Amino acid sequence: MDFQKLAELYEELEKTSSGNAMREILAKFFKSVPEDDIAVISYLTLGQIASDYENVVLGMAEKSVLKAIAVAGAADNSKVQKFMQESGDVGLTAEKILQKKPITLFPLGKLSVKELFATLHKIGESGGSGSQDQKQNLLASLLQKSSPLGAKYIARIALGTLRMGVGDMTVLDALSITFTGDKEAKEKLEKAYNICPDLGLIAETLAKGGIKAIEKIDVHVGRPIKMMLAQRVEDLEQLPDKISPPWTVEAKYDGERVQAHKNKKGKIVLFSRRLENITDQFPDLVKYLEKYLDADEFVLEGEVLAIDKKGHPLPFQTLMQRKRKMDIEEYVKLVPVHLKVFDLLHLDGKSFLHQPYYKRSEQLAKIIKKNEIIVPTEKIITSDIEELNDFFREMLDAGYEGVIVKSRAEDSEYQAGTRGWNWIKWKKEYAAEMADTFDLVVVGAYHGKGKRSGTYGALLCAAYNQKDDTFETLCKMGSGLTDELLEKFPKLLEKYKLTHKAARLKVKKEMEADLWFEPKIVVEVKGAEITKSTFHTCGSGLALRFPRFLQFRENKKPEQATTTKEIEGMWKK
Repeated sequence: MDFQKLAELYEELEKTSSGNAMREILAKFFKSVPEDDIAVISYLTLGQIASDYENVVLGMAEKSVLKAIAVAGAADNSKVQKFMQESGDVGLTAEKILQKKPITLFPLGKLSVKELFATLHKIGESGGSGSQDQKQNLLASLLQKSSPLGAKYIARIALGTLRMGVGDMTVLDALSITFTGDKEAKEKLEKAYNICPDLGLIAETLAKGGIKAIEKIDVHVGRPIKMMLAQRVEDLEQLPDKISPPWTVEAKYDGERVQAHKNKKGKIVLFSRRLENITDQFPDLVKYLEKYLDADEFVLEGEVLAIDKKGHPLPFQTLMQRKRKMDIEEYVKLVPVHLKVFDLLHLDGKSFLHQPYYKRSEQLAKIIKKNEIIVPTEKIITSDIEELNDFFREMLDAGYEGVIVKSRAEDSEYQAGTRGWNWIKWKKEYAAEMADTFDLVVVGAYHGKGKRSGTYGALLCAAYNQKDDTFETLCKMGSGLTDELLEKFPKLLEKYKLTHKAARLKVKKEMEADLWFEPKIVVEVKGAEITKSTFHTCGSGLALRFPRFLQFRENKKPEQATTTKEIEGMWKK
């Protein structure tokens, strides 16, 4: 397929302010896409050239992209820089420069989506001495071969700022409409996508094999599964109504949740909650898994904790020092870790996804060799609320976040990517004497006044409506923003700035922001209580009183934020 057609689609999507309209536009377009192009187009429409877990990074800085634009348009670097300063958008800069390029440089031939995709991969694979020049030249060749409109979106993809507001679920909805006639297959597609979070593969499987091929998708070692999530309750007394006792009650940690995969060749790969390959951060953990797990092939889950010399847990921010790409061996010594394992999803060729939790847990315990580094999570089995609460307090005293209560029923299968009632979390923040915390998405900002003049005065934050695949406003947050944060936020959000509100954002006119952003950045927010509001769109019209910024949640995607359903459940009517 000619990339120009895709660029025209992106232009239409960018001008669309309705999520439903986006789905219909995409569905109509997908009907004209050849089967062999559907995977490539699915990736590109998310601004990607591969799934998250493949760790394919183009590695181009704004400066390099602007140089490529200058070469493609035979323009002075100063001219390109000027356009960039005026627009603040590398895509618009590329479009303007190429509109003004000499007639002798008009594109020869057509740029296909496959050629674009392959060349972008070459950019991502370029490394070593002279790689930046090579990346620039490859990008310039793509821009030269495209129209000004095409250049707009190629430049944005190169910098990771496509800015159309299309999400995974938007594409899944469109695929469902295209290949099944309506949205009824969406549930089956989403279930398959939670087990196989590779949108291109899902799209191609559906296009070539139909919904029956989708239903056969299962665990594949080396490809992460979206992690199961826990619900929450207002009060521990509600537990028996949600999960029938007895319960397995496990410690909840303040660490990095990981999914560890080992294939038959002995290769071990670690994935984060965001499905990113984080193996390089934990070379020591890879060695421990090789040594202390008695299995040829496995997929298991656990929580990585930074620990002190006495084995006590250290804060999450300490663990985040392992994200450094340089001097990792030094940080292995400075920040030692333990792995608390709690679930088994695959073992020696057999999927455990549909096994009840207690069987998964029992089998996991059998394959762990005796050691002090990779150990099962602390747990009890009980039917007594008081015993549960005692264990909860014990875990708090140990420096942990709280507990996870898990069903032991025969139907307690692993619900990939789902926040189901088989697991319930109970953290210290949920206790009666403590305020709730929420993981919310930054969707807008308000200009500051007085002391905050020249920066943001407050941020508009939203919860995620999983059912509708939309973001709904919950609070306007200005508290907890230090001078350092007020300097950091504008720089962080600049690449996600939009000219209008995001298509998947529900907002009332009373909350119209001065600046709009793509829903990308997740922050943890503390609030006093949830109240009814005529100004916010979360659920039935709910708002968070006295919101205060706590920290960035870099380990979470926007779709992993606190959901509307959770907030409705916490609201004390």
